[in-house]
Amino acid sequence: HYYITNNLSNMVGVTPTDLAMLEDRVEQLERIYGKNASEKEAVKILEELNTKVDKMLGKHPKTQALLKRLNELSTYTDPGFIMRYDPSKFIQQEYVVGSTNRMQKAASDAKQIADLKSEVNPGNLKNVPELEKKMGPLTLKCLKLHDDGEAVNKEINELVGKWNEILNTLSEQFVTWDNILREHEEAAKDNE
Repeated sequence: HYYITNNLSNMVGVTPTDLAMLEDRVEQLERIYGKNASEKEAVKILEELNTKVDKMLGKHPKTQALLKRLNELSTYTDPGFIMRYDPSKFIQQEYVVGSTNRMQKAASDAKQIADLKSEVNPGNLKNVPELEKKMGPLTLKCLKLHDDGEAVNKEINELVGKWNEILNTLSEQFVTWDNILREHEEAAKDNE
């Protein structure tokens, strides 16, 4: 057990936590099978354990598929494999592949701009400074008309409000006069 942990501590990537976990497992096995087991007994016990594990794993198809690809997976997770390939190249490649749609749209947009460029006549644009001078006073007139329009709208709303008040007052007065007239008519009928 000392031999295993001592040699593993010299390996790259093995952490003290890994060593502690391995030591605990070895101690558990020593408690179960004894510390003084001979090498032949240990090999026999390991073979039996291996057979039991193989039988257990044979029952699960997903586990079998994983075990078949275990060497391939360990190859991909090996730091040496990763270092053989420049990660920045992978990142650049993924960026280019990922931005293909964006680049195609940009190319389409650039082509459309080039097509529309011939539609723009520079002669039409030469009068822009002169037209800007005329637009200033027109903009001020539009703003003044807008303000005047709002003032007229406000005045109309006030007049409509007063008109509604007059109509309401007249309606109430007519109802009152109608009630008075009805009362007098009923009194006249009673006196006859």
